[in-house]
Amino acid sequence: MNTSDNLESPIYVFQLPARIVNELATLLDPGDCWETIAFLMPGIQDIDTEACKKLAVTSDGHPTETLLRIWGSKGYRILDLYKIFFRAKLIRCMQILLPFVEPKFHKYAQVCDEEPQQQQQAPFPSIGRNNLINNNLNESKKASVVKQGSFGVYSRKVSSAESAPQSLPEQQQHSSASNAILTGLQSTLTVPYSDIIIATQNWASEQILGKGGYGVVYKGNWKHTEVAVKRIQGKKNGRGEEYEQHQKERLRQSLQELRTLAKFRHDNILSLYGYSLDGPEPCLIYQFMSNGSLEDRLLCRNSTPPLDWPLRLSISKGVSCGLHFLHTTGTMPIIHGDVKSANILLDKHYEPKLGDFGLSRDGQLENFEDGKKPMIASHIKGTLAYLPPEFTTSQILTTKLDVYSFGVVLLEMASGQRAFLSNREPQGLVEYTNKYYRLDGGVNKMAEILSDKKIVIGDNQQYKQIFELLIMLGIACTKVSNSGRLRFKLQSNLTKNNVAAV
Repeated sequence: MNTSDNLESPIYVFQLPARIVNELATLLDPGDCWETIAFLMPGIQDIDTEACKKLAVTSDGHPTETLLRIWGSKGYRILDLYKIFFRAKLIRCMQILLPFVEPKFHKYAQVCDEEPQQQQQAPFPSIGRNNLINNNLNESKKASVVKQGSFGVYSRKVSSAESAPQSLPEQQQHSSASNAILTGLQSTLTVPYSDIIIATQNWASEQILGKGGYGVVYKGNWKHTEVAVKRIQGKKNGRGEEYEQHQKERLRQSLQELRTLAKFRHDNILSLYGYSLDGPEPCLIYQFMSNGSLEDRLLCRNSTPPLDWPLRLSISKGVSCGLHFLHTTGTMPIIHGDVKSANILLDKHYEPKLGDFGLSRDGQLENFEDGKKPMIASHIKGTLAYLPPEFTTSQILTTKLDVYSFGVVLLEMASGQRAFLSNREPQGLVEYTNKYYRLDGGVNKMAEILSDKKIVIGDNQQYKQIFELLIMLGIACTKVSNSGRLRFKLQSNLTKNNVAAV
């Protein structure tokens, strides 16, 4: 396959052209040959197989097409399907997929035909359930997992002696985390793309809630429920290496967000209702947040009233609870990586929910305990005004990244000002706040200077105390030295009368 001729060549099964799916169905539907394939597919349950059979009987449908749609919705690649055809010795099916498989794997269609006894020597990594996450999210690492003699496809239906790949010890290192994520995905609904078209009125422009770097969010009505639908879209009419990287990154982020939201359920994490991978672009279906983002409310967009001080405190506590949950649940903390007021959403009761997990990743709590070396990110991603110095300069990645970003949000809530303003001196809100904090020698007069003027504090001592708490916590969370920043046990300090605990 010449990638220069087709920059948008499909990678995932759900991206296969209808013509190719029909060709495969023509070969596999007769004599129920598709059942052999279903038997070898990890992630395919008995209920899926029965659904394919029922469709063939009741509606004269194509069970192969249904099977590929179900399996494709689980995020498997075309190369994974090619491996299964290799194991089943379905040479014609392998040949149909050749245009979508890297040239270095083409010879195995011939090997399968001429030397079937050597099939176990093909240099394919396993596509077992425990490897799905790494296969999808680490495309750049494919070469490192391609090992001689490691080919194997295994599922719950095949005995371990027959099907366990030689790379199993390596897989076991990741089995715990992978199984947890896959379990979460299996409990998340897959929604037909056709349902999403109806829910969003065929992507009507008046349904648009917002736009981001990798997609558009629409308001929809699905099963008589208001929802938000993220439509993951790449650049249009792009070409070249930069375009290819953009396309890979948008898909990586959508899958990462899908897995994180499926795994972590909490009152202060945005609820994922379902996802769709059977259409021309991936879609995620979320709980609809009727009060928009915290950024919208702080700026009083659409003529909305300003948030009062007790509500700001409540929102702060909710966000800290969500982040504390991410950082302390499981064997490895999850770093959100893009905490900002625009990614904190408010439901009809103003309960905050953390959203946009496209940059989330596994991390470590500290980089200075037990002699551990710090994790280093390969690229700087996120919103610069919310990123700590150690990340922007050295890409050091710990949970203290989220602590710093949350501190900036606290300062936003206290001041009502943006995290960055080009006509402000200093331009960054952290530096701007510290400037007045040092000048005044504390917070005694800061309410007069820095408090959000859209909601007057006056002589109200409760309001003043909340303002001071937000400011002090914000400053403590945004210290230059990450070792001096608060951990998210600070949530216990977010109370109306506990300023001294900071």
